Amino acid sequence: MTFLKRTVFLVCLVSLCDITYLQAQIASFNFSAQAQVVAGWTNVAGDPSLAVRTATDPSGIAISSVSTANWSPTPSGVCAYNGNGGYPGVYFPVGVMIANWMQYNGSGYNLALYNALLPQLELSGLNKDSNYILRMSGTDIFNGGPTQYTVAGASVSGSQSLNNYQNKTQGVTFLHVYPDSNGHIKVYVNATSSASFVFICGLQVFSGRDTTVGVPVVTLTAPANGSRLAEGGSFTISATASETGGTIAKVEFYADTVKIGEADAAPYTMTWVDPDPGKYQLTAKATDNVGTISMSSVNVSIESLNYFWSTTGNIATNADTFFLGTVDTNRVAIRTNNVERMSVLGDGSVGIGTKSTHGYKLAVNGSAIFTKVSIRNYASWPDYVFKDDYKLPGLDSLERYIRVNQHLPGIISADQAKEQPIDLVENQALLLQKVEELTLYLIQEHKKVEEQTLYLIREHKQVEKLTKEVKRLKVQLNNRQSKASH
Repeated sequence: MTFLKRTVFLVCLVSLCDITYLQAQIASFNFSAQAQVVAGWTNVAGDPSLAVRTATDPSGIAISSVSTANWSPTPSGVCAYNGNGGYPGVYFPVGVMIANWMQYNGSGYNLALYNALLPQLELSGLNKDSNYILRMSGTDIFNGGPTQYTVAGASVSGSQSLNNYQNKTQGVTFLHVYPDSNGHIKVYVNATSSASFVFICGLQVFSGRDTTVGVPVVTLTAPANGSRLAEGGSFTISATASETGGTIAKVEFYADTVKIGEADAAPYTMTWVDPDPGKYQLTAKATDNVGTISMSSVNVSIESLNYFWSTTGNIATNADTFFLGTVDTNRVAIRTNNVERMSVLGDGSVGIGTKSTHGYKLAVNGSAIFTKVSIRNYASWPDYVFKDDYKLPGLDSLERYIRVNQHLPGIISADQAKEQPIDLVENQALLLQKVEELTLYLIQEHKKVEEQTLYLIREHKQVEKLTKEVKRLKVQLNNRQSKASH
């Protein structure tokens, strides 16, 4: 190897090592009431509302709870708990997430709100010319509302919120945080206006990375969240993972806290073989080439075959316990070619070609054909037209109405038919009413025709009688004239 080649090789090697070092995890702090040991973590123990708590990581980075006045204790007068996490997760180790420091927002929801002058934590011993990555998380057994985390160094790096309730896999990450001129970064652990309790379990500091490089973006794509899978099968777990300006080193898969597989190249998939029945949180954990981690989770359940129907037929089924459908208000969808064709909504209404029934029991978006349609128990059938007290409109007034409105009375217009649905039963009843009215008009006209016919018959007989009399008189006149001429 020539001197030039050796020099280039050494420069590249040193640069690679520097990049790896600068982007490595350099400090980890966990917060608890009593001292506890978690491998690789620096414990900050004690109640921050009773005394200022400090600790220094082996890296030389220190953390302080700043001031007792910056922490709002709970009604019991404390801010630190062991075991209050209650839901050990995988975002940070179990020993970290089982304990926490907390703030109480008070019955007026105004004690633990963000105040730029009152940070809850302060990091020191940082290089003011470097940038850092901060990760933090919390979990608790109380549904106290979301915690708002804010980071400020040379400038405020913004705020992120996290729902701590039973949290196992979620946290917040702040990128490219520059310390102030003293090498300090302030951390705020605050409530939103609606949160009653807020929490922090652990905080990690990573050395800064190239600002053109992002963090892993991972999505667990299969199975879908909420999937119910039958026991005894093998299931494909899939994820997508990428990073702007960086590379994905591996994607690990977990069922709750148990690692079940790993893929170091796309496509990131694995086969989950015959898991036991139960509920699981599946997590895809993506790690990039410098150790930055992102996660994506879904919830699934593995259920006994007793809860699944056979596609080749079932016997001895009890419809009260074995059925196709839901036990909540969600709709049931039927698909072909992965396109939804029919839905049964939570209220029992059915949509064909549509998910919205607009308050009707059946809605069809498209054409339909029937061999027979029956309507029962229609209360307003128009037999009343034939009752003696029914007032049949006069033909003159009917003619005037038609000339003005261009449609029959009681029947919607063509413009109305374009804008509103037509009730077929009501429309059929109205048409029958018009037919019955027309029948009455015909009966009236028939009576008039009969009367006119009788009149004409009488007149015809009278004419015949007069005609005969005229003929008789003509004959008589002719006879007289004949006698007179002789």
